Amino acid sequence: MRKPEGKFNRVKLRKGSWSPEEDEKLIKYMLSDGQGCWTDIARNACLQRCGKSCRLRWINYLRPDLRRGAFCPQEERLILHLRSILGNRLLPSSAASGHCAGVVFSTWRIIL
Repeated sequence: MRKPEGKFNRVKLRKGSWSPEEDEKLIKYMLSDGQGCWTDIARNACLQRCGKSCRLRWINYLRPDLRRGAFCPQEERLILHLRSILGNRLLPSSAASGHCAGVVFSTWRIIL
């Protein structure tokens, strides 16, 4: 169990844009040690970021298997098929593997 951090022992966390050096640290740590507790990852990778910020950066921008760009025709057909079945409910994440959740959600709600 972690010790509660006192008011004066806290490390000031960075906010705002990520630098290329921070991206490199996170990528290197994730590829060598893998996922775990995101707060511990932020601390062990020597990033002055919160765990949530590291998790979102990894999932939405830095993952090696992240696909960018347009959906392939098979994915578009699958999204249209699922929308006809589910209506405007949230799209299952397995429908478009590799794309970040925000892109899938935008396609699901707006473009179609």
